[in-house]
Amino acid sequence: MVCVACGARPAGTDSGRCFGCAEAAPGWAAALRPANGLASALSVLLGLGAVAAAAVVVLDVWLDVLAGRLLDGTGGIDPDDLAALESAAHTLNAVALPVGPATVVLFIVWFHRTRGNADLLLPNGHRLGRGWTIGGWFTPVVFLWFPWQLMVDCWRASAPLDAEGRRSTPSEGIVAVWWLTWMGSLVLGRVAAVKSNRFDLTDSIDLEALRTGLRLEAGGSALRLVAAIAAILVVTRLTAMQRERRADINPLAARVAQEARVQAVTAPPSA
Repeated sequence: MVCVACGARPAGTDSGRCFGCAEAAPGWAAALRPANGLASALSVLLGLGAVAAAAVVVLDVWLDVLAGRLLDGTGGIDPDDLAALESAAHTLNAVALPVGPATVVLFIVWFHRTRGNADLLLPNGHRLGRGWTIGGWFTPVVFLWFPWQLMVDCWRASAPLDAEGRRSTPSEGIVAVWWLTWMGSLVLGRVAAVKSNRFDLTDSIDLEALRTGLRLEAGGSALRLVAAIAAILVVTRLTAMQRERRADINPLAARVAQEARVQAVTAPPSA
């Protein structure tokens, strides 16, 4: 049977690990604590963020339609109609504003805990140190890919084991969807903030700029919606994988110990 940590070298200890992995993370079984409560709370906050993003998409699309009618002089639309929707959008943003920082803080706490578990499951199998689960989000330039690398490494380290203790290779597609849509939403949101001009709704030039900004903002919000849903799937699945690995510790260790005893009994006596 192979090591339950690295899934490559033969298991040589009663814990089911090879000697290298056992030495790298002694006492790993007791230290492994899946972040179940954090994952549940984080999923709720991400769900609220998804609802807010969906509402912003609806408001932006409707504003774009009304701005088009006002620009064309059709449909009996006046600037007051746009102003009312603008007020609703600002109110929505104000209500949803506290959700964003709370989600960020809880996500980082969950990520740090999850990475700690991944270190126990696969010692020396990560490209970046655990501290980057915090610093990677706030460091210029590297924030574009460090968190994604960290998440992929955690995902691989937490992968289920087969009957022989070998590590499986679950699809990383949902991780890629989460990261790409999140990055895309940031880019479109920044461009929309530059393009959009909502201060003078009577000027046709401003209306054109408004419509461009609305479409960009709607696109960014749609990507943010997808990213939130993907993040929920990543959080719940990764936490579940670590929970399953924690549940498998004792049976796998017992099997390794039993196989060692059988081999000791059946092995021919040394000369």
